[in-house]
Amino acid sequence: MAKITSAQFEAAYSKGKAVFDGHIALSDAINGLVTNGSMNKSSATDYVRNFLQMMRGLEYQRTLNLPATEYFLASISKDYGPKYLSLALSSVNKHLNYYEGIGKSKQKSIRDLVQKFWAQCTIEQSFEDYLSEFSEEVERSLNDDSEKRKVRLNVANKLPETVVVQAIVYRRNPDVVAEVLNRAAGYCERCDKPAPFSRAKDNTPYLEVHHKIRLSNGGEDTIENAIAICPNCHRELHFGLGCV
Repeated sequence: MAKITSAQFEAAYSKGKAVFDGHIALSDAINGLVTNGSMNKSSATDYVRNFLQMMRGLEYQRTLNLPATEYFLASISKDYGPKYLSLALSSVNKHLNYYEGIGKSKQKSIRDLVQKFWAQCTIEQSFEDYLSEFSEEVERSLNDDSEKRKVRLNVANKLPETVVVQAIVYRRNPDVVAEVLNRAAGYCERCDKPAPFSRAKDNTPYLEVHHKIRLSNGGEDTIENAIAICPNCHRELHFGLGCV
C-alpha cells in the first residue's frame, strides 16, 4: 500500500463518518474517494471499512498508519464522545492482537497511542457490563493457542489500564487469565485440590485468577503475579485471617 497522506486519511474519515451516520452508502464513499483522486480503491476500501469496524468495536485486519490511527481516534472522541471512543480503542487493540498474532511486526507506537487515549477516556458502563465484556475477552483468548497468547503478552503493558464505570476496575489482560488457567490444568495452585466444580456452559474446571500483589497496590498484571485458585482459597486470601 502506498504511503497515505494526512489529506487522504482525513477524507477517508469524512466519508466513513457519512456512511456511519446514514448519509451515503459504503460503495458511494469508496467510489467518491477514488473519483476525486484522494485514494486508490484498495486503500479507500481499507480505511473506510476500518473506520466502520472501529465504530462497532470490531477487529479489523488491514493496518492504519500511526497518524491515521491517532486522527481517527481523536476525531471519534470529538464527534461521538467517550462511548464510541471506547469501542474504537477496543477495535484497535483487537487489530493489534490479530496483527501480532500472525507473526507481523510489533506496533508499540500504536499500543502507546491506545494507552494515551484510554487514560483520557471516561467510559460510562455498568460494572456488570464490564465483567461480561471481560469474560468474553478471556473466552476468546482461551480459544487461541498458548503461542499466540505469548506473542501478545510479549508486547502487552504490564501495568493495567483503568476505566471509569460505577466503580473503578482494572482493564485486565485476558491472555494473563487464560494462560494462568491453562497452567493450573484444573488444580488450585494454592491448596493443590481439583477445581470444586465444572462450568455449566463448557464443562471446564472452575478456578479463579488471583493477583499475588493486588493491582490496587501496584501489582503487575502478569503471569508471574497471578495464580489460579479455587473459590474457597480466593475468598480466604481476600477475607481470611492474615489477609492483606
